[in-house]
Amino acid sequence: MRPTVFRSQLRDVAAVLLLISGPCATLLAADPKADHFAGLADEYAGKTRPLMKQFCLECHSTAKQEGELDLERFAKLDDVRRGTKAWLKVVEMLDNGEMPPKDAKQLSVEQRQQLRGWVERYLHAEALANAGDPGPVVLRRLGNAEYTYTIRDLTGIESLSPARDFPVDGAAGEGFTNTGSALVMSPSMVTKYLDAAKEIAGHAVLLPDGFRFSRDETPSDWTNQTLADIRDFYRQFTDPRGGDKVNLQGIVFDTNQGGRLPIEKYLLATLEEREALAKGSKSIEAVAKKHGLNAKYLGGLWQELSIGWGDEQTGKPEAKQSDAARKPSYLLDGLR
Repeated sequence: MRPTVFRSQLRDVAAVLLLISGPCATLLAADPKADHFAGLADEYAGKTRPLMKQFCLECHSTAKQEGELDLERFAKLDDVRRGTKAWLKVVEMLDNGEMPPKDAKQLSVEQRQQLRGWVERYLHAEALANAGDPGPVVLRRLGNAEYTYTIRDLTGIESLSPARDFPVDGAAGEGFTNTGSALVMSPSMVTKYLDAAKEIAGHAVLLPDGFRFSRDETPSDWTNQTLADIRDFYRQFTDPRGGDKVNLQGIVFDTNQGGRLPIEKYLLATLEEREALAKGSKSIEAVAKKHGLNAKYLGGLWQELSIGWGDEQTGKPEAKQSDAARKPSYLLDGLR
């Protein structure tokens, strides 16, 4: 039994390996890039390399390297693929008539086409082989502008400028200030980042359930800002008129400046909209928005005034009222 079981398991393992390796082998065998480079390698060894020995290596050998170009080091295609930039220069020199120089033996038309055509086909194949590869990605810090805008977005404080003491970002050779190789992180730069972080942390206001950021940096300023925000919120629903003057030992000053509830506006709104509110065709929120009132207070006032009003409008038996003044028809009509 054991040999039979073992052979059965071995067949299963072999089947799985074939399923895995079969497609992989097919993909490798069918890779057009590999075939293309193999053809380029044969052409380089058979035609291109001999032309270079005859017309190029006298000037561009490892010993001379005229124009800082060494073509002797490219013995085979693998060497060529490690020095692609040099072949970009070869194309430029061929197109400009600089290779071979005018006082040297010249390539025939066919030979020039052969050399130029091979280089072009190789560069095209190399570009396809590396398509989609951006090259090495350099780990970099944020640029000064990026850092400033990020901090402003995170804190919500547009006046913050944490990078004002940072050195100017370099543009490197490409002309861009966000090039990774130009955004170095020196020890002095780390110190400036730490100082900027301390400044930003100074705007943090600790709360019972977390924290927030403020434009100010002192507790007294935070308190004043909170009070100002509260006043601003209530100011949109209150009336600034009606303050009283008080004479305290000869010192006269106003009291109750603002903060008075314009009750007449609320009562008039309930009077004008009572039919719609009773029938439900308008909501308290819609009426409050229309008249510029606080929806919560308007809702509470309407609830107190509408005792019995809904039954009267819907035709239901009206609840007994101990005081006729509690009926809104009596209260609201008396305000006319």
